[in-house]
Amino acid sequence: MSDDVTIYDLKCVIAVAQEGSESRAATRLHTTQPGVSRTIHDVETAVGVRLFYTWHGGSRLTDAGKAFVEEILHSIDQYERAVHRAQNVANRQAGLLQIAYSSFLCPELLTIVSDLHFERPNDPVLRMTSLHTVGIIRGVLEGQYQAGIGYLPINYSELETRELLDEDLMMCIPARHRLFRLDSISPQDLDREPLIGVSELALPEFHKEIDAYFEVLGIELNVIAQPFTFHEAIHMAAADRGIAMVSSGWSHLTKDGIAFRPLADKLLTMKSGVIVRRDSRTDAINDFQNLLWMKTEQLRKERQKTTLNPRHRST
Repeated sequence: MSDDVTIYDLKCVIAVAQEGSESRAATRLHTTQPGVSRTIHDVETAVGVRLFYTWHGGSRLTDAGKAFVEEILHSIDQYERAVHRAQNVANRQAGLLQIAYSSFLCPELLTIVSDLHFERPNDPVLRMTSLHTVGIIRGVLEGQYQAGIGYLPINYSELETRELLDEDLMMCIPARHRLFRLDSISPQDLDREPLIGVSELALPEFHKEIDAYFEVLGIELNVIAQPFTFHEAIHMAAADRGIAMVSSGWSHLTKDGIAFRPLADKLLTMKSGVIVRRDSRTDAINDFQNLLWMKTEQLRKERQKTTLNPRHRST
């Protein structure tokens, strides 16, 4: 292939393939349709085969085009990862650590994370970004962030984790619900009950654990909503939409019309931790992990020794 084909040219090919139209690809790339057409023609000339054919006014990949796009997707991904990692090296040299954290974290942990900073003048500056766990994983994998703080488990061999907190899974129950007066909730109590569940998009691995747990017990979950945050789930429960699943860290919220109850067997827990790439560990990242571990030590001790009391908030 000609050396004149650029990363941008390859992104044009991918955009047309994904959008099915040169005009829609142009909109996505903030350019013009004639410009995209010229780029596609130049790439096809360089490759020596037709990559697209016209179909009902749009553009479709030929078989050769499908094979080409399949390979360049990996190349673009590797290129963007290389860019992020190079930028991170430069950031480290400039005294910056890019850290992403989950907006799902319990309020106490969010408070600690948002106030996290090194004390010594020559230590790195922490630049914190709030994301969901899936975005954190991708960002750490691609090198956009040097570390992340999110929910576990994480099943990527390139990543390693260090657990920070282990929280019980709690049920947030509306005051008018039949289960409101119970001190704890058995899994069988949730059979076919309208349930505001844990978001599959935000926490896919933990969502799988929940499904597997109740499936083994033969319990049919009636999930009516999967809000993106626990704060939204609690709000929906307070509006009498159903029972909400949340981590125990959110059960300290005081709100009229709801109660927080643990699952009776306490086998389901939500673990949060630090996420880093195995091949990107540096002294600065180790210092960051140690700082976070020290700042969360008191919170871990409180969680270990405290048994949450039932909380009634009736209207």
